[in-house]
Amino acid sequence: MAGMTEERFIAKRLLKLVYIGAVTLLGGLLFGVVHRMAIGDTLVILFADVLFAVSFAFYLESGRLHKSGRPDSSEDYQRLCVYYTAGIFVMILASFCPAYTAPAFGIAFLLAAGLTREQAFAVALFFDIHLALNGSVSNEVMTCYLMLMLLGIMLTGMYEQKQIRIYAEITAFALNLVVPVLFYYLDQGALTLRLLISVLPGSILTVAGMHFLYDPLHFRLEHFGEISLDTIVDPNFHLVREIKRYSQVDYNHAIRVSRIAAHCATKIKVNAKLAAVSGFYYRLGKFGGEPFVQSGVTIAQDNCFPNDVITILSEFGGQENQISTIESAIVHITDTLVTKFELLDHTTLSSSWNRDMVIYQTLNDESSSGIYDHSGLTMNQFLKIREFLAKEEELL
Repeated sequence: MAGMTEERFIAKRLLKLVYIGAVTLLGGLLFGVVHRMAIGDTLVILFADVLFAVSFAFYLESGRLHKSGRPDSSEDYQRLCVYYTAGIFVMILASFCPAYTAPAFGIAFLLAAGLTREQAFAVALFFDIHLALNGSVSNEVMTCYLMLMLLGIMLTGMYEQKQIRIYAEITAFALNLVVPVLFYYLDQGALTLRLLISVLPGSILTVAGMHFLYDPLHFRLEHFGEISLDTIVDPNFHLVREIKRYSQVDYNHAIRVSRIAAHCATKIKVNAKLAAVSGFYYRLGKFGGEPFVQSGVTIAQDNCFPNDVITILSEFGGQENQISTIESAIVHITDTLVTKFELLDHTTLSSSWNRDMVIYQTLNDESSSGIYDHSGLTMNQFLKIREFLAKEEELL
């Protein structure tokens, strides 16, 4: 099962890297055509594009394989494709702006909002060099755009904190005014009112774009490329069918854990759907071979599972990562109890007193071990779950 999954999704990821390379070359070709550049100059740009595309692909794969950067950015090439494609065409449009007025800050800010800081810096630097290859900008203009891009990337972290966004927007407005003015002075040795009038609309539009577009775009693209919780537990979803085909016993176990975890989550008013999905796939690593925890995470990532589910799978049994959420604690509690009941004979479980003793002793032992200390699960919630499970018929 693991081999089949890995082979399928390596091809999918490769296609996205090829797409990025194709868009890069198309952007370079369009850049040369719209600026009526000589064939030789256009070929130089295309050659530079090939070098960047190949290097960028190796960088992305290295980051994915060695788990550098944020997992949801370094492995979500579909979202990267969207941001990168938009950036290419905005860069081409920006190349027609008068000197010092291109929206370099805004381009870099939006790139950093969807990519890792390192990815955004690499792409922004490439775009800046691309603008310089046009041959119509001075070194001061190119350096001005580069500085604005760096500032835009750095300001993204500040903007993610909603309580200080107003200060980030004021800072962005000031930077978009001051930086072009400073570099224009270095370039021309004087300041003009015309320059201020030219950069003022861009500064206003940049801040307006940050204020009105950041949240909608970030919300829509945050989970772009991921599949929904409902989809991955649909009986027709390929992993569900593969688990059932692999072992009916394991499939039945997954179904029981999923249902009971959902009931427990509903009882204490947390995310029941997340608990249900994570409960179903909690032992996914078993089908991928050792190390089991990492195998489960890898299969989930290759299938574009939502990040919350992947986090819970990475916390399986608290072996490699601490259980960090209430839903993760619920899934662990449920899986532990279901496993315990599956190992006991029907004679033992025929007595309600025996069942209660198994539930109370098992959960008390787990709780006293400290495994749920970092999950956010309160004692009141724990007791509610324990009492609910003592009456849960589906455990039998």
